[in-house]
Amino acid sequence: MTSIIIILGIILLIFIFFAVLIFMLYRRDNRRDKKLLEIGSENIEVLATYVAAQKEQQETERAQKELKQAEQKQKLETFKQTKEQLKEKLKSQIDAKAWKPLETILKSADKGGVGIYVMYNETKNKFYVGQAKQLHKRIRDHFVVEDITRDYLAGDKIRVKMLTANELDADYRLDHIEKTGIEIFNSDKNGYNKTGGNM
Repeated sequence: MTSIIIILGIILLIFIFFAVLIFMLYRRDNRRDKKLLEIGSENIEVLATYVAAQKEQQETERAQKELKQAEQKQKLETFKQTKEQLKEKLKSQIDAKAWKPLETILKSADKGGVGIYVMYNETKNKFYVGQAKQLHKRIRDHFVVEDITRDYLAGDKIRVKMLTANELDADYRLDHIEKTGIEIFNSDKNGYNKTGGNM
């Protein structure tokens, strides 16, 4: 009888030992799963924050794009409604400016200055109207491979007028002003401009 009790006691101790071992392994796995879950939830929060930030940025960019398009549309409407008025004003501004010899521009240092410019071939009575972010630099850039270069190198007399952005009407885009200048001088049909302007 005593031996049976001892055997049962040993079996019970073995059972308890394995039960405790299984319980400890279960707790360890449970803690690991919980930790992984916590790490996963942190990643989800980071990802959600990133996605929200991206969405907000896209919305901001879309709103800015729509605003810019609306402004351009408004300026186009202003241009259409007051085209003749702009033409008269621009012509008087150009007429008020003195022609500069091309050589003066070619020898000058680069200067900033957004605006439009008119180049006039006095010899052939031909014009070119353009716009630029750096007026002096842009005018010099023409004298590389363009038609006006050949005429200038052949001895034609070229003169230039420039109007900077602060001299121009802010209600109009430079594209509109350039197009109007091309119309004033008819420089797309009887000049150096290849098109009637960018619109």
